[in-house]
Amino acid sequence: MSIEALSKMQAHQQLAFGAACCERMLPNYETFMREVSWGDAGALRSGLDAVWDACEGRLPGEAQLRKLLARCEECAPDSEDYTSLYTSSAQDAAFAVCALLDFLLDGDVGRIASVPRFATDSVDLIVQERERMDPRDPLREQKIFEHALMQQELVRQRRDVAEANRISLGDGVALLALRTRGQHESNLALAS
Repeated sequence: MSIEALSKMQAHQQLAFGAACCERMLPNYETFMREVSWGDAGALRSGLDAVWDACEGRLPGEAQLRKLLARCEECAPDSEDYTSLYTSSAQDAAFAVCALLDFLLDGDVGRIASVPRFATDSVDLIVQERERMDPRDPLREQKIFEHALMQQELVRQRRDVAEANRISLGDGVALLALRTRGQHESNLALAS
């Protein structure tokens, strides 16, 4: 998702799109937590809940946003400390939620544009590892792009952008539908 495309959307629509992407990444963080017995998915959940509230026009105060942001930053794992396959995906989830909170503080749409990239970065790494791809393979990037898991994430992102574009400010029903679907999807598992 380009900054130009996001710039054509209203702020609550941009946030809703980013939040939907984050919902698909939270299960990755939870998997990481289970594997290494470290982390704080509750902090990410609180940060993401604040973003959904902002989508409905209930923007937390600056002090509350900064507190949420600090908690979310603290729960990003250091890749030097963990060998879990899900370490990078957990980082991506934490960084994505932080990007949305940063957007609420500074309004920089580039922060929201980073969220779908974090989602596809997670998929990219998992596909490489699960498929045991050779990093020297000149077709590796094309194979990753064509992989069913990456295509599923890209389709979901396009779907979420289209849906977010139709959401009116304060439309809690439409936001709940987008949020609920995201909570039932993982960007690292194929839909059955």
